[in-house]
Amino acid sequence: MKHPFLFALAAGVLSLLIAFAPAVWRMAQPPPPAAAGTAPASAAPWQVALPAPGRSQVFGLDLPGSTLAQAQQRWGDELALALIAGPGGNGGTLALEGYVERFEAGGVGGRLLLAFDAEGAAAALARWRGLLPGVPTASGARRHALSAPARAELGGTALVGLSFIASAQLSAEVLTARFGAPAERIAGGERLQHWLYPALGLAVALDAQGRDVLQYTAPADFERRLVAPLRAASAPR
Repeated sequence: MKHPFLFALAAGVLSLLIAFAPAVWRMAQPPPPAAAGTAPASAAPWQVALPAPGRSQVFGLDLPGSTLAQAQQRWGDELALALIAGPGGNGGTLALEGYVERFEAGGVGGRLLLAFDAEGAAAALARWRGLLPGVPTASGARRHALSAPARAELGGTALVGLSFIASAQLSAEVLTARFGAPAERIAGGERLQHWLYPALGLAVALDAQGRDVLQYTAPADFERRLVAPLRAASAPR
């Protein structure tokens, strides 16, 4: 897929060391009351707070509101940050992403990916792409790990999305128990199905042969950042 925030949907290629039973047990418990107000940093993946219209809070991070510097302060060296230059040379799409390899929230473990506002930092990212060494990725893009000066300059860049890849395989029953019935389902080929929850700014990608992904963005940005790219990718060629 072309949209940087949707790279996480290739969850089947992620190789995670999994302890299935404990996480499944926790996720199958009766859900807490509907989220409202402020969610603690240790909030579980299904606890999405809605502090104001069009805004959300997940894992103690504000969408929008939190910044790259705040994420770095929270995780330190556990947070890997990189500039991703899509295929196409200097004309390729630029993304600013981070990930925490071992992340646990509400007793559920997995991997957390963070997407930052590349549009707002476009000029700085273009300059750093030429300064930072890059390595090719399987998708044809190039990954440029951020140096300390790059992290400092880009520290104010806003967080715009989160992707959580749970260690445990999810199921339709677990998702419905946690979030209710989705407002819409979009098929993504033979393997993928996307469940959409616009009021929460949440899209869940169920992969029949790999890891499932929970993607979060501010409800006000849900259509632009998640749904529109999904529809474009799912449209007949």
